[in-house]
Amino acid sequence: MALAYTANTWTQVVVAFSIFVPVVIAASLTVVILRGKRNDPDEQRWRRQAEERKRLDRESESHNERT
Repeated sequence: MALAYTANTWTQVVVAFSIFVPVVIAASLTVVILRGKRNDPDEQRWRRQAEERKRLDRESESHNERT
């Protein structure tokens, strides 16, 4: 089985690759960059502060219920 006997078919193959390859590369880079966000020190600090805020809110709510 031969792929692309005519120039028109080769043109379609090249155009298809020129469309899909950059999209796949961009999607891959996006995934890699966003997964790296978890290791960002600022992101970790913000997450710890949010957890601390939630904990303090829960403690103040439970304290208000007791009084």
